[in-house]
Amino acid sequence: MHRLTNKVSPKHGNMFQYLTYGQSTARKSPKSYVTSEKGINFIKDWESFRSKPYNDSEGYCTIGYGHLIAKDRCENITLSEEFKKGITKESATKLFKKRLATFEKAVQRDITAPLHQYEFDALVSLLFNTGANFLNVGGANSGETKIKKYINAKKYIEGANEMADVTNGRVSGLVKRRIAEINMFKNNVYDASH
Repeated sequence: MHRLTNKVSPKHGNMFQYLTYGQSTARKSPKSYVTSEKGINFIKDWESFRSKPYNDSEGYCTIGYGHLIAKDRCENITLSEEFKKGITKESATKLFKKRLATFEKAVQRDITAPLHQYEFDALVSLLFNTGANFLNVGGANSGETKIKKYINAKKYIEGANEMADVTNGRVSGLVKRRIAEINMFKNNVYDASH
């Protein structure tokens, strides 16, 4: 019978450490990251592709993968030639990636504590959905969020748990998205099924 011991053999030392502690790399500065492909696919899956302009849950005119056209209803604005006839998935992906940089920079600006890639991706997803300045103005009295305060104090689990409150009064889709983002942040699980 083979017994598991606490001894680490030179041959399997790294594997044992990974299995024991759940991490193979140390956290790094948020400034060293861009959103991973898994993170991009996660956000795109949540946003869903729409070829024609539509009003999102806030009543804002949107197209593609959550690309905001205007903070007004589509029927109240004059659409530009770019969007009048709709867009292709290729065009939507270009708009998405261009817009994504804004939220990556916001995480890099507002989070000073080191992160893992999946923690960074979860925060980018949160901001893609809530706005680039959310961590600074989404808290009590339009101040800093507890998410930002806890994470910058290296209280990662507490910061992730605070994301559960960002649901616009418990809107079902937002509750599900926050659960998925928290799972990504805490457990490195990129599950966009909903």
